Order: sequence, then structure tokens, then C-alpha cells
Amino acid sequence: MKKKLQSFQLIIAMLCCVASMQSNAQLVYTETFTSTQGNATAAQLTAWNNYRATLVPLPYSKMKITGVTTTGSGTVTLADSCLDPIMVQDIAMRLRTFTSASPIYTWVDGSRTWRVGNCGATATTGPEISMNQNICACTNPGRSVRAGCATCFNNNGAWGFADCGNPTVTFTIEFFYGYPCTSTPTANITGPYQVCANKPFKLQPDKYYADATYTWQYSDNAGASWQNWTGPVDPYSGAIVDAIVAPRSYKLTITCNANPTLTYTTSVWDVTLAQFMYCYCDNTITNSAGLDIGNVTILNTGTSIVALNNGTSTPYLSNVNAKNTYSNFQYTAPQIPMYKNGNYKITVSEISSNATFKQGNVVAYIDYNRNGIFDGNEKVMTKSITSASAVPYTESDYFTVPATASYGLTGMRVILSSATTDSCGVIPGASTEGEIEDYIIDIRYDPCKGKANAGTVMSTAPSLCKGYDYVISDTTYEKKQSELERFWQVSADNIVWNSIAGSTNKDTLMRVFNGQPLFYRMRMVCVPTADTTFTPIFSITPKDGYKCYCYSQAEGGRFYDTSDIGGASIATFVKNTPGAHLSNPNAVNKREDFTDDAPTILFADSTYQMMVYHTMKSAQHGDAKITVFMDFNNNKEYDIPYERVYTGYTSIGNFTLVDNIVIPHVLITGVPTGMRVILNNDIAPNTPSDMACGGYKSGETMDWIVQFQRNFPAGIDKLNGITDFDMFPNPNNGKFRLQFTSSNKPQDVIVTVTNVTGQQIEQFAFKHNGGLFTKEMDMSNHTAGVYFVEIKAGDEMSKKKLIIK
Repeated sequence: MKKKLQSFQLIIAMLCCVASMQSNAQLVYTETFTSTQGNATAAQLTAWNNYRATLVPLPYSKMKITGVTTTGSGTVTLADSCLDPIMVQDIAMRLRTFTSASPIYTWVDGSRTWRVGNCGATATTGPEISMNQNICACTNPGRSVRAGCATCFNNNGAWGFADCGNPTVTFTIEFFYGYPCTSTPTANITGPYQVCANKPFKLQPDKYYADATYTWQYSDNAGASWQNWTGPVDPYSGAIVDAIVAPRSYKLTITCNANPTLTYTTSVWDVTLAQFMYCYCDNTITNSAGLDIGNVTILNTGTSIVALNNGTSTPYLSNVNAKNTYSNFQYTAPQIPMYKNGNYKITVSEISSNATFKQGNVVAYIDYNRNGIFDGNEKVMTKSITSASAVPYTESDYFTVPATASYGLTGMRVILSSATTDSCGVIPGASTEGEIEDYIIDIRYDPCKGKANAGTVMSTAPSLCKGYDYVISDTTYEKKQSELERFWQVSADNIVWNSIAGSTNKDTLMRVFNGQPLFYRMRMVCVPTADTTFTPIFSITPKDGYKCYCYSQAEGGRFYDTSDIGGASIATFVKNTPGAHLSNPNAVNKREDFTDDAPTILFADSTYQMMVYHTMKSAQHGDAKITVFMDFNNNKEYDIPYERVYTGYTSIGNFTLVDNIVIPHVLITGVPTGMRVILNNDIAPNTPSDMACGGYKSGETMDWIVQFQRNFPAGIDKLNGITDFDMFPNPNNGKFRLQFTSSNKPQDVIVTVTNVTGQQIEQFAFKHNGGLFTKEMDMSNHTAGVYFVEIKAGDEMSKKKLIIK
């Protein structure tokens, strides 16, 4: 955060020119000098030392001069370049306790620097040098100071200048403390998250670097594209002021001026438009003295329920808390429930900071039609508070919520004023006393009187692989009754149910699947009657194991995930997302899962044309890396490099990649297995793209199921002998899949395993009806080494080497 050393105000007889620049600093410390005063008084030094003790000195500072006025005899010309260095030195020395010799203070415009010194002597560690140490100002602003101040007009340290006619000069010197930009800066954006349309608001970094450039960017399409901020940037805080009519996102880059390689970009800061009930007209009361609202109470006269009781009504007079002009309770006070045709009593009390009573006029408005304006027919109270009221300094009124009122949240405004009031406060007047208070009203449907429809639970994915997120939702519940509370519940066994923390009255929940089956339901309670209903139970189950490979998806979120697979095809598999390559609103997926679809049939020893189409939600193209994987050996892993079958790159002139994929001869046939396409905007070597596993910032993963088969020559209905004998993987850890194809007649299969000396260590016998044979083998109980696996089916035999790691 920019830390501002706030100001000195000095009244001095000074040199003929002083700098003048605009400032937003707050006056906190003040010193006054006359044209004949030579040194600071003891009281001034004590006040300064007490103030200085509250400061946290930082190693860098900027300063500027503001608010220069002159009175008395003589004429002075004020310009930044004419400020006497010695006067600046003196003020600088009074600002901090030095911890190093000769600190440097720099003007905001960067044109000049001054080293702190005592009439030419070098400042040393210890207390700051103050005016009572005979620091003096020279009549010539450009004159250097020699030891002993021999060239100064007044050698006793006085701020007097006879050659200027001894005018009285009043000005403010402001010191802006900041961090030195000597290493990579870091900061966060601070400011509002919600604002009213066309109403100015400020954003700024929470840390100020004195010698840095602040470059702001904004996005009006949720981060899809960014534009440079061309408005003013406050040079003393890095802040900007904006006004918007639609949601906007911001980010800030801080660059050190001396070393531009030291740069930092903040996280994105989203600013959205506040709802109408937070954006009524601004308060026009400006006088904080006198009348204030003490307490506001609203009673439902039909139920005797107090819907609001806010504030303290005593003491009525000489109340030190009566100092507000506007109080916003929209965020701090509970929302006030009201019902159509309901009858209510509103009571307002008056307090005052004065010792004598003054009559106050009180009015209250409720925005029944929810149009963001307090219309004249929406006034629910008009009273004058007097000391002779039934309850002294308090008045009440009654109102009925009309049947035409709109349901939902809306605003209520209570105004107390010593003048004529309107919905924005008062007819402006400098002497007007009073206060405005804003609240949120919840105009509701009639309360429930028993059980209500809890709706139906839905999910983005009823079955999942471990590690992926999903959304459950219920938007079909009863909405035209009030006093209904909803709670999400979860169970691991459909017997014991637990409420999910923080889920009260939420329509949707995002969860991450941990691999365990889960059951969900929504519980709905009618609060007045305690009647309870539940939705039908919805279950989230694990996918079949052959559909679950390692975790892979884009994780950048809506600001940083800008790319998608707009379309992909191979053989009979065709999936398309509508839209253009750029500015595509449909490019919002981080992963698409088609593993529940029927497997795509691919034949060994065949070539297929594959297409991948790159789409982006941003208006600017970004190159992407596309990698394709196929699990040929069906071991539920993508073995690299053998099963990474394609790597390609999109470009602005080639964002649809079309290429051939060759299906090898050696593979597992007849079983469903995985195929994965990853589109990643990181085109450098990276694990998520190259190894098929892990999260990445921008792009999309697409998963589906394929099944490999072999084409046999036409007219041949038998296959003699053993073919396509192989083991996957090989080498392995002792667990592998054995596969071969043999003749179609039933026969016994003998599998014999020997070591390198020919000694038999395992033998297995299986029944086989001919065609494809596949079997999961486990030899993990044997030591690592080289073995030989021999298969014999009828009169046919084949043998291969097996390596156990």
C-alpha cells in the first residue's frame, strides 16, 4: 500500500519562488512559522516528535508542494524549479530518524534530488536534524550551501528574506513514502467488487513503489481480450478512477523504471454492476452537526414480530454519536421481511449533538416497484418529530404493503432533516442538519403453511472418474411460498445423511469426485410449521475402470482458459462445437467426456484421417499444441512415446489440423480402450501435453473410447497357426497381458515360462475356442530378470522373451 507521509503547513517569509503541484494528501501534521521566527519552538518540536513516533520509515520518498498562497508585502513567483534546496533539506530531515548517511529525496517529476545535510555537513545516524540546529535558507535558490552558512541571508536560521519584501507564504509540502523498486515488485489490487452504473470508483495497488510505472489494462469480455487503460493514473498511488455500465475486469502491471526487467502483473480484479437496490440517488445532507436518526423500528402488526430494531435512541440531546450524514445498513443489518397486504408500524427516533431541541422532519420510502427510484407514491412515512411527541423525540406511522408490490429484494430509505425533504435527502442547504439511512427490504410471497415441493436434483455427470469436478443443482423447488429453507445433504450409504456446510438455500454446488459413490438430496423445511420434504435421491457413481485414465483438464478458469477443441473426428467419431475460430462464446469447456458412448472401431494396420479444430472465446488468436494418445496395449495408461500418436501445432493461418493416424499391427484387439486429445495453449515441452496427464492453464481435453480389430482376408473363415503373439507391456513389473490369435477350433492352450537356463518356473493351462485369446498374467512373485514365454495351441507353438523389472 502506498504510505503517505502527510503534510507540513508552513507560514514563512521565504525565497521568491516556491513549487506548486496538485495533491490528494491528507493534512495530518501542521507547523506554523512567522517571517521573524528563526527556530522551531519547543512545543512545535514536541508535537513533531510525538507525530513522528507513529510513522514507519521506509527507504524511499517522493515529495511535492501544494496550496501556495502569499499575503503581505512583496511579490513572489512560484515555480517548481525555484524551491530552495536547503528548505527542502530541513523539512526532509524533520520527517524521519535517519538510519543511514545522506538519504536521497526525489521530486515527483524526477528532475532533481537533494541530499540531506546540515549546511554542507553530512547527516549521520541518530535523531533527525531540526530547525533549532541552525539550518538556514539561502536567498539564492540555486546557491550551494557552504559550511557555516556563510552565504545565507540570515545566519541564525530564520526564514526571513528582506530582498523578497518579507511576504507571508503559506504552502504544504507532502511526502509520499514508497518502496524502492530494486527487486521484483508485488502488489494486489484493492477497491470495490460491485459498483453502480456510471458512478466513479477507484482501484489502486495495495503497495506503492516510488520509482515505477503503473500500466493498467481492462477487459469487457471476461478476460477474453484486454485493452490498455488510457485514462489518468495517479503518480503518487498508481490509482485509477473509472465508471462503467457493464461488468469489467482489471489487471495492473508494475514495472521498475531503473530496471524494466523487474515487472509484476497482479491477479485479475472483477468489478460487476451492483443491483438496483444498492444504487439509489446520493445523499445530499452535508452538515454532520445537529440532528441524527437514533433508532428505526418496524413492527409487523399482524404477527407482532419486530422485523427491524436498529440503533440507539438515547440520549436525545448532547449525544456525541450524533455526527452522521449517511449510514448504509444494506450490508450490515438483516434484510427486512415484508409480505404483500401486510400491515406494519414504523417508528423513528431523533437524537442531536446539540444541547437544545430542534424539530426534525422524517420521511421513509420503500421502492415497491423495484425500479431503482423512490417514487412519490412509495412514501410510507411523513412525520415531524417534536419534544412534545407522544414519546418525546420519537414518531410513528402505519403502512400497508400494496398488492401491486413486486416480489424480491428492494430498498428502503429513512430520512431525518431539519429542512424540506425529498427522496435524495433534502433541498440542499448549508445549514441543513440530518441523516439518511438505507436498508434492504425482502418483499416475499405468503409464508408456507405445510409441506412444499422440494424439486428434483440434477448433475452435470451422474458417473465420474476420480479427481474431476461436477455440479449438482436443484432449481425446480417451490418458489412462490416464503419461509422455506433448503439444505443440501450427502450420504455415502443412502442410510446416514449429513448436511453440507454452507449449502443453505443454494441452488447449485460444485464438488470434486473422490472415487466413492455418493448420494445427494435436498431437504426443504417450512419454518413456521417445521414440515419437511426431500427431493428424490440422486447418486454419483464411479465410471467403469476402462473409462478412467489419469487426470487431465484445463484449470485456468474463465479468465485464463481461452481455448477449446471446437471439433474432432476420426473414423466414425465426430464431435463439433458450433461457432467461429475466434470470439466463440461456446469455447468454455475444460474437458469433454465421451467415454459413455459406444466405442469407435479402428482396425490394425490401417490409416485414418484425423481432424482437430481449434476455437477460442477471445478475439485474439493464440497458438496451441495438440497431442493425441491411444492405449494400444489396454493397460489403462498412455505409454510414452509409443502411445503418443500425434503432435501438431495450430497457428493463425492454420487452426484446423488434418493429418493421418496409423494404427499399428501390435495392439490388443476386441476390448474397449482409451483415446485422448489434448489442446494446450502452452506450446513448449510440458508434462500435461507430452505425457497425457495433469492440469494445464488453457485448452481442453477430450476423452472417448475406441476398440481395435483386425481385418481378415475375404473368403477365409479359418486362421491356421498362432499369430500376433505378444505381451503388454514388456518390460513390466511381473503383471502383463498375454494375447495371440489362433485357429477357430476349440483347443487347449499351454503357457510355459522358463528362465534363461531353460528351467521351467511356471506353467498354465487354458481352454480356448479359437480366434483372439487374451489373458491377464501375474508373475510379480518372481525376481527381476529375463524369462521366456512359450504358448502351445494344438500343434502350433510360439515363443517370446519376457523382461521383469
